[in-house]
Amino acid sequence: MATTRISVDDLPTSSFHKRIAFVAAGGPFCDGYLLGIIVVALPFIAQDLHLNAMQMGLIGAASLIGMFIGGIVFGPMTDRFGRQSMYVLNLAVFVLCSIAHLFVHDMTTLFVLRLVMGVALGADYPIATALASEFLPKKLRGPVLSSLVLCLWVGYTISLASGLFVSGMESGVWRYVLASAAIPSAIFLLLRMNIPESPRWLISAGRKEDARRVVERYLGEQADFDGLVAETRVATNRRGLGLSSIRELLARGYGRMLVFCSIFWMCQIAPSFAIKTFQPLLLKSLGVTQALAGSLVIIAFAIVGTALGMLVINKMGRRPLLIISYVLATLSLMLLATPLSSLAPAAMGLFVLFTVAEAAGSGLQFVYPNEVFPTDLRATGMGLAMSVSRIGAAAGTFLLPMTLARFGSANGLLIAGAISVVGLLVSVRMAPETRGLSLAQSHRVQNAPTTTHVKENEART
Repeated sequence: MATTRISVDDLPTSSFHKRIAFVAAGGPFCDGYLLGIIVVALPFIAQDLHLNAMQMGLIGAASLIGMFIGGIVFGPMTDRFGRQSMYVLNLAVFVLCSIAHLFVHDMTTLFVLRLVMGVALGADYPIATALASEFLPKKLRGPVLSSLVLCLWVGYTISLASGLFVSGMESGVWRYVLASAAIPSAIFLLLRMNIPESPRWLISAGRKEDARRVVERYLGEQADFDGLVAETRVATNRRGLGLSSIRELLARGYGRMLVFCSIFWMCQIAPSFAIKTFQPLLLKSLGVTQALAGSLVIIAFAIVGTALGMLVINKMGRRPLLIISYVLATLSLMLLATPLSSLAPAAMGLFVLFTVAEAAGSGLQFVYPNEVFPTDLRATGMGLAMSVSRIGAAAGTFLLPMTLARFGSANGLLIAGAISVVGLLVSVRMAPETRGLSLAQSHRVQNAPTTTHVKENEART
C-alpha cells in the first residue's frame, strides 16, 4: 500500500519540530541576556571607568551596531553557504567574547567586545530563524517564530534580575556580570551541534539528494519531497560571499517587502530598546523610587505581551496584530509625555501598557521576514531587515541619555512616540496578510491585502 504524502507545510508536529524550535531559541535568549545584562552593568561601568553620558550611550549601543554588521554580512552568506554551517560558529564567538570581559580595563576594549558580540548575534537572526521556518509546518511557524521573541524577553528578564544580587557591590563586579553571558551561550552551543541543514536550502543549492536524505531521516517518509522540490527555486550565479543576493533581492521585486519589514521592525525596537536600556533612569526621572525593581516588573510584562501575541497570531492574523499593537504602544508613549506621567503609579501603568503592546507585535519581527522572502533569499531579506532596524535601535540607545539630560524625559518619550507613529502608518499602508499560507505562497504576497485576499487566506486556514 502506497504511503500518503503530506506537504512539509502540513506535517503533524513531531519531536524533531520541537527540538528545532527549542534550539533556535538560543540566539534570541542570548540576545535578550546581552541587552539586559548591560542595563545591570552600566552603572558599575560608568563608576569604574569614569564614563560620561556619550560614552555610556556608546557602550549601550555597541552590540546593536554589531548586529547591524552581522545581519547585513551574514544574511547573504547564510543564503550562499547554508544555514547549518554557521549555526555553531556565531555562538562560539559569543562564549569567547563573554569570557573576555573578565580582562577588560578600558572603555575602548569594552566597546570592541560588545561590538563583536553584536556581530555574532546579528548573524544568528537570519541563520536560526531561516532554519526554523524552513523545517516547521505552517500551523507552528507563526507561534514558534513569535516564541523566539518571548525567549529574548525571558533572557532579558533573567539578566535584569541578576542586578538584585549585585546591588551595593564594588564597581569592578561588572566584569563578572557581563562574563555571565557565557553560561547560556555555552549551553545552546552544545545543543546546536547535531542540527541538520535545511532541505529547502539544499534544494535551492542544487543538492537534491542531500535534501532527500534530510527529509527522510528527520521529517519521515510521509513528507512530500517531490512537492518540496517543485516549489523551491534553484539559486543561480552565487559567487564569493553571496553579497550579490542583495542586488538580486531588489531585482526580483522584493524591495517593497524589504522596506516594509525594515521600517516596521525599526520603529518597534528603536523606542523599545532605548527605553528598556535606560528604564531605571527614566523611572527615577518620573519619581519612581525603587527604579530597578520597577524596571524588572515592567520588563516581566514583555513576556506576558509576547505570549499574548503567540496565542492570537494564527487566530487574529499578522496584519491586525501588528496594527493594533502599534496603536496601543503609540498611545502609551504619547500619554507618558504628558503631565499624567508625573504620578508614579500612572507612569508605571503606561510603561507596562507600552511593554505589553510592543511585545505582542514584536513576534512579527521574526515572522514576516521569513514568510515574505523566498528560500534562496530568505536569510538575506531577514538579515537586511534586522540590520536596518538596528540602525534605529542603536541611534535611540545612543541618543536617549543625552536627550534626557538636555531636554527631559517628556520630550524624549514624545520623540519615541513619533517614531512609533511612523511604524503605525507604514504598517497600515504596507503590511500583508500571510496567515494560513505555505512558505511557497507567502513570499508571493507583495502588496497590502484586500478584503478578498484576507478571506482567501482564512479559507486556506
